[in-house]
Amino acid sequence: MDIDPTKAAAPAAKPALTTEQTEALKRLHVAAQQFEAVFVNMLFKQMRSAAPETSITGKVSNAEKTFSDMLDEKRSENIAQTGSFGIGKILEDQLKAQVLANPSQSAKARLPREGDL
Repeated sequence: MDIDPTKAAAPAAKPALTTEQTEALKRLHVAAQQFEAVFVNMLFKQMRSAAPETSITGKVSNAEKTFSDMLDEKRSENIAQTGSFGIGKILEDQLKAQVLANPSQSAKARLPREGDL
């Protein structure tokens, strides 16, 4: 019996998603990314609080603290967008079945805008 690898069985086709399900999955992806960004930002804050405060001039100014906080926030958003930690992906995978089962419920959820975090 000859087995031809070019004639391998095709994987079963997935059913097409409705526009409501597609929109719900997009919203889930954004929410999972935002959750990862918040988590990573909290991680950065804890790491900063564990390290001694040092500065070139001696005492760390309020401006320097504010700048560091803003920098950490942007870094955490960038890390979440790349998916380096994988927290958002895991969360998305866990919730995908629920969102697909009831996309109208997830459509009611309001996602925070850019400045809400």
